[in-house]
Amino acid sequence: MNLASVQQITQRFDTAGITYATGGSGLLYALGLTERVRDWDLTTEAPYEAVAQALGDIDFISLPSGDYPFASSYRLSVEDNDLPVDIIGRYAIHSESGICQLPTWVASTWQSLNMGSPEIWATAYTLMKRDSKAELLFSYITEKGANREIVHSLLDEPLPSTLRSRLQSLL
Repeated sequence: MNLASVQQITQRFDTAGITYATGGSGLLYALGLTERVRDWDLTTEAPYEAVAQALGDIDFISLPSGDYPFASSYRLSVEDNDLPVDIIGRYAIHSESGICQLPTWVASTWQSLNMGSPEIWATAYTLMKRDSKAELLFSYITEKGANREIVHSLLDEPLPSTLRSRLQSLL
């Protein structure tokens, strides 16, 4: 797999002091839970202007980010011949109980990329109703152990009762 494009972006983020975490299928791949990366999803808490400045001469397009169920501040896409890179600012998803903020949390590194939290992405996939991906991550967390700090942070969000119970069972 060619990582040059995503690493070029993340190196620029590192240089600019922008914290990011890789999620989605990239995280599933890095954890050995899937055989294919569909695209690279990078989350960040950095403002749009800082991210756009860090990208510099890399072409990107702004995409809708508030299309239901998403409630993120912004979404940028960098098209690439290998795999596109989506940059999601202040990742958030609507739930039946309100808007859940899904913070950028670096849980590990893989191939010099900051990898996001399995707990956060299991929550995100559940809220997006992508149950098979959520189950892969919940099984991984059950086997490896949950990061209690992240789980407690997620429990502060307006989660549906079934998801809240699932997260509490990880503690």
